[in-house]
Amino acid sequence: MSKKDSNTPRFRPNPKRQIILVLLALFGLGLGYGLGFVFKRSPEPPPKRPQQIQQSQPLHSEAPVKAVQEIRPETAPKPVLPESATPSEPGQVRAYEEALPKEIIVVMEPIADIQPTPEQTAPAPSAPTAEPQSPPTEPQSPPSEVSRAPTTEPPATWRKFAVNTQRDGRPVIAIVMDDLGIDRARTRRTLELPGPLSLSFLAYAKDLQAQAGKGRGGGHEIWLHVPMEPSSKSVDPGPNVLLTGLPGEDLVRSLNWNLDQLENYVGINNHMGSRFTSDSTGMHAVMAELKKRGLAFLDSVTSAKSVGRKAARAAGVPHTVRNVFIDHEDDIEVINGQLAKVERLATRQGHAIAIGHPREATLKALAPWLQTLSDKGFQLVPVSALLQVPEPSGG
Repeated sequence: MSKKDSNTPRFRPNPKRQIILVLLALFGLGLGYGLGFVFKRSPEPPPKRPQQIQQSQPLHSEAPVKAVQEIRPETAPKPVLPESATPSEPGQVRAYEEALPKEIIVVMEPIADIQPTPEQTAPAPSAPTAEPQSPPTEPQSPPSEVSRAPTTEPPATWRKFAVNTQRDGRPVIAIVMDDLGIDRARTRRTLELPGPLSLSFLAYAKDLQAQAGKGRGGGHEIWLHVPMEPSSKSVDPGPNVLLTGLPGEDLVRSLNWNLDQLENYVGINNHMGSRFTSDSTGMHAVMAELKKRGLAFLDSVTSAKSVGRKAARAAGVPHTVRNVFIDHEDDIEVINGQLAKVERLATRQGHAIAIGHPREATLKALAPWLQTLSDKGFQLVPVSALLQVPEPSGG
């Protein structure tokens, strides 16, 4: 071994120093864990899974319902609002339509089962038969309105104001534009669309007769949109809404206020009304008044539990139902998809009734689509051409 190597200091472990270093390291770890435990934040609660939207129960057998697209659970359904509305404001908002938990497409009977309109059959009105004029031999007290049975059917007012239509054998489509009269600018644009459309004006709109008159002058058919109680309390259906549980006189008073706001119209359809149209007592009261006035009823089908069609049939009121909502989503691509559904349904069952609202995307989609219907092999008709007309009851 060289002298240099002998002078190089050797590393000798110091047991005491190593023990001290290990103890310091353990002390540091223990102190760190202790401080972490003291200042540890409580764990965040796990995010709640969104509630599943309850399935609507199937509609009565008179109008079978098929749900073809459900709202995603993570997306809460929203009402159809006009563009000028501010849904972020607290409290109720005035909406075009209430939110539906899922899309409801109603399939009706084949076209052959629907009674033709008077323009197609042109029946000659039967002359009233002369009744014996022999006076009663005994004095009679004036009969009450409740017990007195009418000897003739009420006048068919709906026929008088229906747009004349001659069906030509092609599948037919009726387009209903609801909630007209409030947004005056988009209402005017709706009146300029090619027709015949079925224009349903809100009963509480201003200058209702003048606006409807312009629509009638443009070849469209006029209906009245009557506000009825929705299930949701977050939307405002408007003044003089028909409510469940109202005493009979109050309900008829509200109904008559609505019916008297417009003249020369075919019938009514419900604005919202998912709660009211499911109430048998209220709907029978409505049908009794429509029967008296000779008006028709279009069920907008805002609830799978609606008894509107059943009540109309029982009262002998001409009626039909909405098949497709065009614009429950305010998106032009979705609206175009809904219009394609209308075409497919009309091809399959011979006819379809679709409802839309005076919204920007709806108007932009409808205007070109209406121009293509004839080339696609469809005929545009008013709703009156698709009414089911009950047989007159015996007097």
